[in-house]
Amino acid sequence: MRQLVFTAVTLTMTLCTACTTAPLPAPTAAAATTTATVLPQPVVTMLFTAVSPLPTPPPANIPDATPESTAMVSSPTPLSPTPTATSSSPTTITAADPRLSYIGRFNFANPAAPTFDWPGTAVELAFTGSSLTVLLEDGGNWYDITINGETTVLQTIKNQESYVLATGLGEGVHTARLFKRTESIVGQATLQGFVLSPGGALQAPPPRPERRIEFVGDSITAGYGVEGESPTCPFSVATENVARSYAAIAAQAVGAEMMITAVSGLGVIRNYNDPEMISHDAMTVRYGRALANEPRPLWDFQRWRADLVVINLGTNDFSTNPQPTQTVFVQAYIDLLNDIRRQYPFAPIIAMAGPILPDYAAGYVETAVYHMNSAQQDQRIHYLPVPNNLVLPADYGCDYHPNVSGQQKITAVLLPKIREVMGW
Repeated sequence: MRQLVFTAVTLTMTLCTACTTAPLPAPTAAAATTTATVLPQPVVTMLFTAVSPLPTPPPANIPDATPESTAMVSSPTPLSPTPTATSSSPTTITAADPRLSYIGRFNFANPAAPTFDWPGTAVELAFTGSSLTVLLEDGGNWYDITINGETTVLQTIKNQESYVLATGLGEGVHTARLFKRTESIVGQATLQGFVLSPGGALQAPPPRPERRIEFVGDSITAGYGVEGESPTCPFSVATENVARSYAAIAAQAVGAEMMITAVSGLGVIRNYNDPEMISHDAMTVRYGRALANEPRPLWDFQRWRADLVVINLGTNDFSTNPQPTQTVFVQAYIDLLNDIRRQYPFAPIIAMAGPILPDYAAGYVETAVYHMNSAQQDQRIHYLPVPNNLVLPADYGCDYHPNVSGQQKITAVLLPKIREVMGW
C-alpha cells in the first residue's frame, strides 16, 4: 500500500511589498499552525514532514554593491560517474554532479553545497531507483516537488537536513524537479545532494527548453499573496507561489525556461516605505547578485543567457513618500536598462509599467525607454503599459496583490507583446 501525506502550514512575517499606490497595511506576525491529513493510498508515496514555526527574519543589513564588485560565481566541478551502489547501500548524489540541472541563480562558490534564495530557482534530475531523498538545509521555504509529472508541496523545517520525496517508484527512469515557490525574504537554502534507493543511479538530465526569459520585478513577479483569498490577509509562505505568477504563466505559454530576479518591496531606486528617496539596496544594486540578500559573489551571466528580459518595476518607488523625482527615477531606470544591456547585448527587453503604478510614473518608464531608443539607438527595448484598472477587487490576493485571476490578466497583456517581439 502507498501513502501521500500533505502538511498545510500558514506562516507570516513582516516585510515590505509591492502594493497599491496608497500604502498597504504592514504584514503582521502571527502564530504558525500545522495540520496534517492522511489521504487514501495512491500509486506513489510522497512523504513530507510537518513544519515547525518559522521565526520572522530580521531586516537584512546589505552593504551597497560597488563598481569594484568583481567576485564571480564559480562553476560546479565535473565529477566522475556515480559509483555503482551495492545491493544494500543507498546511492548518494553530490550536488556538484554535472548531471544535475540548475535553473536560476545559485552561489556555486562551494560546488558541493550551492546556496540559493531567489524565487523560482530549481534543480532537475533523472534517475532510476524506487525512492528519492533530497539533502537540503533550509528553514521555512516551500517547494514544488514534481516526480514523473505529479506535483506536491514540500515545507522545509529548520535544523532538518533531509526530506524523503518519493518511495515506491517502479522500474525505469524517473524525473524529479525541486522548485522554490517562495522568495529570498523567507531565507536562504543549501543543497547538499540527493540519495537514491540501493541500486539506483543518476541518469542524463532531462531536456531543457531552448527559449529563456529573465523576469526582473518585485512582489507581483514573485507571486506574493497569489493564493490568498482576500486583500486583508497578510504575507505567508502558504499564499506565495511564483509558479502562479504572470511570469511563470507567460514562460510556460511560450515554452521558455525562466529566471526570476524579484524581491518583494524592491523598487528601481526606492524600496517600499523607505524614509529616504534613494534606497541603498534597490534593484539597481541587487541586479548583478548571485544571491538576493548578499552582495558577493556576483552572478556569472555566462552560465545562463536570456533570449528576452521582462522588467516590471516602479510600484514600490511611488507607493509611499518621499517619492523619487522624475529625473532621479528616469536616470535610475536608464542605469538598470544599461546594466541589463551590458549582460545581454542582443536580447530584447520589455519594460512593463503597471498594473499598480500611477499614470505619471508609467510615463517615467516610457521616458526611459524613449531615451534608450533615441539617444542610444537601442531599438530592442520596448515599452508595455498595463492598464491601472486591469486588476479589480475580485482579483486581489493578500495585501491587495494580484491573485491567480489577477496574474492571468497581466499575462494576457504581456503574452501578445512577447509573441510580437520574439516571433514565438
